[in-house]
Amino acid sequence: MEKETWIERRGDAELIEPIAVVGSPGLRSIGKLVMESLIAKTQATLIADLYSTHMPSIYQTKPSYAAHPMLPGTGGVIVESGEADFPKVQFYACSTPSLIITKGYHANFEGQYEVAVKVLNFLAENHVKRIIVVAGYGSKDKKICGAATSKELVAEIKEKYGIDIGYKGPFMGFSGLVFGLSKRMGMEALCLFAGTELKEEDIEFPDKEASDRALDKLSKILGFH
Repeated sequence: MEKETWIERRGDAELIEPIAVVGSPGLRSIGKLVMESLIAKTQATLIADLYSTHMPSIYQTKPSYAAHPMLPGTGGVIVESGEADFPKVQFYACSTPSLIITKGYHANFEGQYEVAVKVLNFLAENHVKRIIVVAGYGSKDKKICGAATSKELVAEIKEKYGIDIGYKGPFMGFSGLVFGLSKRMGMEALCLFAGTELKEEDIEFPDKEASDRALDKLSKILGFH
């Protein structure tokens, strides 16, 4: 295969200054759940899929976002509803509000930067200037806290949206890299971290209550309920 990471278009997106919303499987699957709920809520349509030879169908690491150079995962397809398809990142478009919703997938250690850059290039090509990432962090108080790529944006999310800056630590995996690399590519980004209690036997076990809190805060930022 000549290409290691590539995008296949599924439709056109004629959006005016869209905001990109990004989430992926991660701590208690909060980002993944919020993206799925947002797609259903807005009735967004699929516009593109990103595939990569660096995306395993089975991870050798637990959790999946803890990429390790010696544990690349196992290649293969994923069968769902009787159909087989490769692991992928999916882009959905919504015109009201103007959004590109990005359902992430964790690449392995070798390809994780390549995939994140490809995602950001696609968003830039579609005139995205602001990205909102949704993820989880370990906390018993279950608050929503934030982070951003500039001091000005940190001040904005505090003053305009009432979001405190409370999380300190690593932000691993697909969403973390998209968040971090966005600044290098001229896009501003903020992140909503939803507090959730760790479930040691399955760190990615879905926390719907936490994802609902994150979705509610995200909806207010985006201006719809």
